[in-house]
Amino acid sequence: MTLHLRKTFAIVAAAAGLFLLSGCSDDSATTTGASTTIESGAAESASGEYKAGEYTSKGDYTTPGGPAEVTVSLTLDGAGTVSAVTVTPEAKGGNSLQFQTQFAGGISDEVVGKSIDDLDVSKVSGSSLTSGGFNQAVEKIRAEASA
Repeated sequence: MTLHLRKTFAIVAAAAGLFLLSGCSDDSATTTGASTTIESGAAESASGEYKAGEYTSKGDYTTPGGPAEVTVSLTLDGAGTVSAVTVTPEAKGGNSLQFQTQFAGGISDEVVGKSIDDLDVSKVSGSSLTSGGFNQAVEKIRAEASA
């Protein structure tokens, strides 16, 4: 093999390795449920004041297959800290249902213990489009829960 071909092969192999590793996660635990509650004292403080309680809203987003919707329930304390989250997939089947289910299974790790003011989810458990519906629902909840 010539030196030029070996260098090309090495570059391609390195790029492929980085590409494969980019999808890897350091999460050693798998979340099977879509709802998690945190223990007291583990929450961060929020900048706003909110009415404590459980709030539910729907958010819309667009997929390659058309419009989609997801239902989001958040439990907040008076400081606006999320103590529990549930995402209910609304898709009837196909890729949308698969991605919504993956999103629902991983969202707790992203939002529980954080202030509702800081929530802006982009990708969870491989699902990036569902976050649009989630963020829209969170905006509605934020407005409803404001004191």
